[in-house]
Amino acid sequence: MSRRLDITPNSIAGRLMPATRIADELLRATFTEGRFPQALSRTASLVVVYGIRPDDAAVLNLAAQDLIGGTEDDAWSVDAKVRDWTDLEGQRPDYIQRLLNEASVATRTMIVLCTKRSEVPAVVATVADAVLPLASRTAVVECFVEEIGKFRADEALVRRLSALPLTYLNLVLRPGASRERMWTVAGRLRRTASGNGDGKAKPHGQKQRRTPEVIRPVSPSGDGHPERLEDLHGMGEGQRWGLSLAADLARYRGGALPWCDIENGAILHGPPGTGKTLFARALAGSCGIPLFSHSFASWQAKGHLGDLLKALRAAFDEARKCAPCVLFIDELDSVGSRDEPVGDHSSYQRQVVNGLLESLDGTVGRGGVVVLGATNKLDSIDPAILRPGRLGRIVEIQLPDLQGRLGILRHHLRGELADVDLGGLADEVGGASGAVLAQIVREARAAARRESRPLSEADLWAAVPKGVELTEASFRRACVHEAGHLVVGMELAPVSGLVPTGACVRRHVRHGKANRTDFRMVEGFDRTRECVEAILMVFLAGMAAEEVILGSRGDVSGGSADADLVRATRLARSAERSLGLGERLSSVPKEDLAAGDDPDLPNRVERLLSTCLAEARLIVERRRDEVGALSAKLAELGTVDLI
Repeated sequence: MSRRLDITPNSIAGRLMPATRIADELLRATFTEGRFPQALSRTASLVVVYGIRPDDAAVLNLAAQDLIGGTEDDAWSVDAKVRDWTDLEGQRPDYIQRLLNEASVATRTMIVLCTKRSEVPAVVATVADAVLPLASRTAVVECFVEEIGKFRADEALVRRLSALPLTYLNLVLRPGASRERMWTVAGRLRRTASGNGDGKAKPHGQKQRRTPEVIRPVSPSGDGHPERLEDLHGMGEGQRWGLSLAADLARYRGGALPWCDIENGAILHGPPGTGKTLFARALAGSCGIPLFSHSFASWQAKGHLGDLLKALRAAFDEARKCAPCVLFIDELDSVGSRDEPVGDHSSYQRQVVNGLLESLDGTVGRGGVVVLGATNKLDSIDPAILRPGRLGRIVEIQLPDLQGRLGILRHHLRGELADVDLGGLADEVGGASGAVLAQIVREARAAARRESRPLSEADLWAAVPKGVELTEASFRRACVHEAGHLVVGMELAPVSGLVPTGACVRRHVRHGKANRTDFRMVEGFDRTRECVEAILMVFLAGMAAEEVILGSRGDVSGGSADADLVRATRLARSAERSLGLGERLSSVPKEDLAAGDDPDLPNRVERLLSTCLAEARLIVERRRDEVGALSAKLAELGTVDLI
């Protein structure tokens, strides 16, 4: 790559978060590629830069101030000015004349930021020393992905990241983030950036609404009755906890229970689409109180650290004024942990976490405010946030089982097709999330509306995601793979602490969790070197069964973040580097720290994985008949239940 970034620790960019560093480099590239490097000096000049997205104006404004000598608060740079013209409706009537007057006496560079070239007044373009388009951000973003993520980004990922507002990149370009994690988070943030929550894009240049989103949950039927936990399905233990909290809140509102006796904070965690946001709405509905919905992405989009902390505190202040209420914070893992190896960003990370802790249990208090955080990555959250009294309750929102899926379908059908048995459809969609099931019902209704007729069962079946039909060979491999996990898992359960509970294999695959083996972890199990090796053998048992029974292995053991090989590699790396269970005694706090000081680590991990794979193969060979029998049962029934 030809571009070389100025990211040394002593440079301005080297001390800041990715958004500001990228903004800094974009402006440098703009002036150098536009053949006007004088803008980087203290020589008096007037430069207009167009092609600025309104969402990026704030961070580019501050980056421009830094480039020309510091911020406006510094006495030695009071003549260095940046003018943001990306929102012309918000300018004073005399903004053009004021600029010309300032430029006539300025002793350092003045930079004007505009959205379009056509919005640059003719008189300004005439007197300006340069009118330059903002440099393309793709090459800059690609460099930062490689520097922070330690991998070479493909063109699709670079395009997706480049489409985001710069401040959102702080949430994506995080140390240790994989390509899959960046792709997923960027996709969610892109939907946030492209609309205002109702699916309609904001007009170009329109400012984002600054008040929090206050939701009084309503039923999907539109009858005015709120969504309630009592009406939800597939929420498991979370539903029971929420109903208990609703009962306590009723006692609190009636004066029969003091606030100090109420469990006032929880973390909702689980895979995407399982209904964490729906759970928060339903909890507020069951309690009969308003829901204030926020996310760290929206707070981050306000600007720099001070803006984020101000938005965070304002959210808690607003909730306190309306107590009792529920304050919901989505994507809580974006706040990170003070233990993360973020290097130059550690001060930023620490202040964000401290700001949240202060709001959770500061001197002002939050009586009457129930705080719910939602995350897909529980282990990325600072342990102090999870302390009892803050967000100490961990509520897992899992993918619904068969009965849960059936209940969710009935919920969204709102009484339609009451006489139709939907058990077959609920089984066919497999481990689908609540969001997928809701989409099936919406698409079915849309098909019926287009033909001006009532909804039918056939409409639901037609709306089921098509997925991929496995070939006979691929289906057999999947059955053998999961049977291997079951057999090896059953034999090693006393040593590993992982008890297999069942397996599922589908010929028609619609999502990544369709073919799987489920385990129950024994709480408080003695985690020794032997235990870790047994767990690794269970992880690798599917691959071992393929090799023994079929004579080869396929690609189903790798490729995704939760694939068998990836999980096994992560655990082996942790054992060797962090848990004190490897060949060496030296240890580091986290297994995902850079391994530059341990060049032999990959070799030790490879030896451990190879040994465990060989042991798993021996078990499969010894119990080959059992693997074959379970494989045949999976092929016939699709599921095997061991409990």
